[in-house]
Amino acid sequence: MPLLQKLKNSEVFGDESYETRKPKRPRLLIIAPTRELVSQIKDVVKALGHSIKLSSHALVGGEDYGKQRKALNRPVDVVVSTPGRLLQHWREGHVFFGDVDYIVLDEMDTLLEQGFQQELQQLLYPLLWEKPLDETNPVSRVGAPKIILTSATMTQSIEKIVSRGRDKTQQDNTISARRHYTKPGAEKSPKMVLPQVDIIKAPGLHKSVPRLEQVFVDVGNVDKISLLVDIVSADSARRKGDDKKAGNHLIMVFCNTAASCRAAQFALAEARIDSLSYHGELNSVARAENLRRFRQAGSDPTSDEPKVLVCTDLAARGLDVPQVDHVVMFDFPLNALDYLHRSGRTARGVADETNKGKGKVTALVAKRDKVLATGIENAVVKGEPLDGLSSRKSDYLPGGRLNKRSGGTKDSSRRGGSRLQQNRGVHTNSDEGRGRRPSKGRR
Repeated sequence: MPLLQKLKNSEVFGDESYETRKPKRPRLLIIAPTRELVSQIKDVVKALGHSIKLSSHALVGGEDYGKQRKALNRPVDVVVSTPGRLLQHWREGHVFFGDVDYIVLDEMDTLLEQGFQQELQQLLYPLLWEKPLDETNPVSRVGAPKIILTSATMTQSIEKIVSRGRDKTQQDNTISARRHYTKPGAEKSPKMVLPQVDIIKAPGLHKSVPRLEQVFVDVGNVDKISLLVDIVSADSARRKGDDKKAGNHLIMVFCNTAASCRAAQFALAEARIDSLSYHGELNSVARAENLRRFRQAGSDPTSDEPKVLVCTDLAARGLDVPQVDHVVMFDFPLNALDYLHRSGRTARGVADETNKGKGKVTALVAKRDKVLATGIENAVVKGEPLDGLSSRKSDYLPGGRLNKRSGGTKDSSRRGGSRLQQNRGVHTNSDEGRGRRPSKGRR
């Protein structure tokens, strides 16, 4: 909204040399990692721009290239795009960047982790730096556009980029999130070079949403597939028993791999629970269609579309489906920041007379997940940030880097782990910090 306001201000109150909007020459670029996120941003920009007479276009792969080219031939203020499709239109002369005043890189951590560095460098370097580029002492272009990086979390990859060139005393290197995706056969990408960046952190950065109800279920020797079916079935039965809740409230089931998604979907289908899938082995058209159907199930209470989406972390970043009120983690995430992104798909502030804007997370915890799960649980109870939490037990023992956060003593660290092992589940509400035992589920 501030950027759209700046564009309109320059148009209305600019000097006499200001020219009206031109074909192929946007003034604002918004770059996002997935077509679904681009579509979501485009809808918001169009809704805002309609009232203030600013035009916008979205560019994504999998859609008619000719229609996108014709749309760019009309006056345009804002272009929202994935990196690859924007680079393609730019190389073929369908869009020019000479009038760009602002560039937004949305979900910057995902752009870096999914290997878009090369595309970003080809797009940004001609706009930001004088040629030839000296990475040790880069020279900014005169009149270079301002760049805004946005992300729900500050991962190590982002921290290293934005900290480059800043006073070392201002750097925050406590972030710990392992890179979880690498293109097969891809070489290590060169470092990104960006101008000096001011970092603005919200007070709740890396903290769990206070109104979120969180349940950690110790799988133990129980079949995890059976537990998933029990959880989803119980939730569906509860909704059907309450007319107010039976309508449009949705469930997201997160898995770590596409194969795990297929196994979870098969088990749900055997239990006669319809579901949709969303993962990297689906093509972009199928993903977009499944997401459309899932949103339709939430927006239309009379819809027969499935109200369960089985997905990987591809759906954890940026997607806004307000009617999701239950996130189930069939596979526990590999790091704490992925837990934050997954749980952030619910409790998104959409309040009605039934859920009051709240949400619920149910995480199935296997033996290998207990150290990280206990660390997350303790941080949630204490209202502490989740960044930097580890899956190594030694980090929580005396002398370990997380010993103070786990309670400061060896005994307290052990108690945190044993509570999760003894209970079939540990309920954690951030407001209360109390525990209770949910039902065990069938064996």
